[in-house]
Amino acid sequence: MQVEVKPYDPVWRQWFQTIATLLATHLDGIHCLIEHIGSTSVEGLAAKPIIDIDILLEDTADFDTVKSRLMALGYEYKGNLGLNGREMFKDALAVYPHNLYVCDPDALAVKNHLAFKDYLKTHPESVEAYGALKKDLAKRHPGDVDAYCEAKSEFIGSILKRCRFDAGELHRIKEANKRN
Repeated sequence: MQVEVKPYDPVWRQWFQTIATLLATHLDGIHCLIEHIGSTSVEGLAAKPIIDIDILLEDTADFDTVKSRLMALGYEYKGNLGLNGREMFKDALAVYPHNLYVCDPDALAVKNHLAFKDYLKTHPESVEAYGALKKDLAKRHPGDVDAYCEAKSEFIGSILKRCRFDAGELHRIKEANKRN
């Protein structure tokens, strides 16, 4: 996969809303939150133009129902990819490029996503620094998304440390970034 980081585009918020509306329609009756996460959710942040979405289940017992509804929409179930509490589904809507995760709201991956996003939304200097880092890493690893992701780990860890993540959590997040 080619790593391409683009300047922030306000259309990303519209892309998320379109996808979220489609998902909400198909998940009617299931208590969940559909969260826009990742770099495209932070105004002003350069990003790969791929929307990241977490579906946070109020009751994880609803997972099988959600899974079957998503698969009926054409999503491909990819499993947890080594991260407990986060199940990945491959984009099938062909509306806008996106990554979709169905999550236990107490999972470390969710805690990580939301804390990092919330921190960036209130620290414009970190948005600028992270955007510059991402652009540089995209140039250094243009054809290796795994190396690109792993190289962002130190920056992400420094932010999460400010958000009071403990050493064990930071280690697990860093290890996860090596795999995903």
